[in-house]
Amino acid sequence: MDIKVTRITSASNRIIKQLRELAGKRGRAQQNAFIIEGLKLVEEALRYQVHISFFLVSDSFYHGFQSMIAGEKTAQVYLVPDDLFMRVSTTETPQGVLAVAPLLDHEDSSLADRGTRFVILERLQDPGNMGTIIRTADACGFDGVLLSPCCADQYNPKVIRSAMGSVFHIPVLSCADIYDALNKLKDRGIRIVAAHTRDSEVAWSLPLADMIAVVIGNEGSGLSQRMLDAVDIRVMIPMPGKAESLNAASAASMILYESMRQRMTST
Repeated sequence: MDIKVTRITSASNRIIKQLRELAGKRGRAQQNAFIIEGLKLVEEALRYQVHISFFLVSDSFYHGFQSMIAGEKTAQVYLVPDDLFMRVSTTETPQGVLAVAPLLDHEDSSLADRGTRFVILERLQDPGNMGTIIRTADACGFDGVLLSPCCADQYNPKVIRSAMGSVFHIPVLSCADIYDALNKLKDRGIRIVAAHTRDSEVAWSLPLADMIAVVIGNEGSGLSQRMLDAVDIRVMIPMPGKAESLNAASAASMILYESMRQRMTST
């Protein structure tokens, strides 16, 4: 294995500056790259053969890191003191390892031309909710996640952490025109299902096993009127308790699970 290790001790080093820029959406877009931080996420990226541009490793983690990348043929590694790693980390409790990778090759408008089960997020702005929904869609066997304009950035470090590696398994596509994507799905016979609390059918009373795209709206304002006018079905989760509502990730999880349950029990 050809590992090239470069020692960095200065906060003004170009690699450290690059990592600080990657913490923001503009920096990620300009560099066409994002940060994968933490032991489990880096291991998952390696397992799914995500191309890694370079690794940043703290002194205290370096011994464990060597065994972690034992199967890699080449690796560019930057080794830094623990305090310097903490200064560029995007987490509160850094584990001492991160990787930088090119943005994933999911920016493919043909995503709507294949697959039969999708999640559509309209103006969803909380990174934690987005990551959780991506993870749930992956777990429930959905084929992709489509994002409308004004959604959180799918490469936000909080999204990557909340998704727990699912961004490496399931395509996530930012759509400049979400209604064009909807029309492509409808042309293929896919029903657009809105998660909505009013004038809606109970989730388990509807056929949700396949050929569906579940739409989840903004945390505060829900789905836009234009989106509600475009959907085929409105679906709700009954709440006999005293809670007034569910957050976006919880509602999505229940609907996606019901879709999976119907699919598995019908076979």
